[in-house]
Amino acid sequence: MHPILFNVGKFPVYSWGTCLAVAFVVSALYAIWQGKKKEIDPDDIIDLALYACIASILGARIFYVLLNITSYLDNLVSILWMRDGGLSFFGGLAGGVLAGVLLAKKREIPLGKLADVVAPAIAIGYAIGRLGCLLNGCCYGKVAVDLPWALACGTDGAPRHPTQIYAIIYSVIIFFILRAWEGRKRFEGEVMWAYIGLYSVARFIVEFWRVGVRDYFAPLTATQMLCIVLAVLGFGMVYVKSKYPESVAEASTDGAVSKSSVRG
Repeated sequence: MHPILFNVGKFPVYSWGTCLAVAFVVSALYAIWQGKKKEIDPDDIIDLALYACIASILGARIFYVLLNITSYLDNLVSILWMRDGGLSFFGGLAGGVLAGVLLAKKREIPLGKLADVVAPAIAIGYAIGRLGCLLNGCCYGKVAVDLPWALACGTDGAPRHPTQIYAIIYSVIIFFILRAWEGRKRFEGEVMWAYIGLYSVARFIVEFWRVGVRDYFAPLTATQMLCIVLAVLGFGMVYVKSKYPESVAEASTDGAVSKSSVRG
């Protein structure tokens, strides 16, 4: 593993932080490129990237700490130490989504359209972020001595499932699936719901090989339980909104009429 890429004088440049920064930049550039095709102002995408960057890091850290609260009770100051990782993607996604919803509402951008532009960007950014985990040696899998592609990870240096690589692979695959899905979607927001479903299924599977706490939902992890909920939600929304578009449209129209009547 290579937690430190290089040194600038006496200051080390950490691989994890570098990959995280690159992930945000690449995701933002991709979203800007796709947003132009959807007539979304690049400045709005840049603002979203900045807000989402802060919100997702805060959300990811808070959620990770809550899932591992017993590890921090004896030293609360360690909650602020993120050099060795310690971020939950689901918490980061929640923070980023909240930032997107607030921005879309403030700038009057159709939320579904914005979400579909951002979804593939999240997938490719996630893959780059997991490269940082691989270099840092965190987020590793279970010991697998006989596995031909096992990598030495963790403090014991034992050969383990390279779950970071698994995550990179499935995220790249999801990215291309979403790219193809975009041309066949039936409603705005479908690509984002599809991403939530696809990611949850992939993460659920890889979680079996990843080191994780299984005290509460044994033999599953808390992450796997959340994956089940989000997979049902994501694919459920795709199914319902695709199968009953008339009902969704009528509900939206009725809401718009009601608001107009109140204003009038």
